[in-house]
Amino acid sequence: MADDTELTIALAEYEHLRELSRAVHDQSAARFTFFLAVASGATAVSAGLITTGTPPGPVGPAVLAGLGLLVLLLGVFVFARQVELNDRGRRYAVAATVLRTYLTRRAPELAPFIVMPTLDDPGPFAPEPFRRHWFRDLVSQAGMLALVNSVLVGLAVALAALAADAARLAGPAAALVVAASIAAHLRIIRRRVARSAGQVGAVLDRRSLTVAHPMPAGDEAA
Repeated sequence: MADDTELTIALAEYEHLRELSRAVHDQSAARFTFFLAVASGATAVSAGLITTGTPPGPVGPAVLAGLGLLVLLLGVFVFARQVELNDRGRRYAVAATVLRTYLTRRAPELAPFIVMPTLDDPGPFAPEPFRRHWFRDLVSQAGMLALVNSVLVGLAVALAALAADAARLAGPAAALVVAASIAAHLRIIRRRVARSAGQVGAVLDRRSLTVAHPMPAGDEAA
């Protein structure tokens, strides 16, 4: 009876983790899609204003600046939320890995048939979410938001240089700002990953859960 109770609790917890992971994925995708829709709409409106030259006078540039600022602010907020959701997704993935480890240790004869990662066997689907190349972060949804935010900041710097009659400095200054902004965004992502890895590792050590490979597998939510 005790064994059945433990198994029931473990399976219920595993199913709960699946629901939480799915919710994180859906929220992340919805926010990213919303940002893309707003950015695309702002780009279309800006292109229309530029090609038609309306409204005339200083109103047109003010509208363009307002649209750019709107997209930038939205990008910053969505980026921060994406980093948080990705962190949750990694933690849920580790929790699922730990539960699979319990199930396979409880029934060793089942272990050869489990292809998803456990603490004892990474399996064939074992990314390393806490130890990965920076390019993987760059091509994530949060990384794409970082690129858009950085380009908008660089464009603002270039326009400011042109307005100050420093056309020769516009290109180099914009490129430098874009590179610095991308680096800052990536640093935020990787610091959050590193902090999460430290916290997860501390929990596993405190509970004496040995890991047969680098940090438990499970990719980010997006």
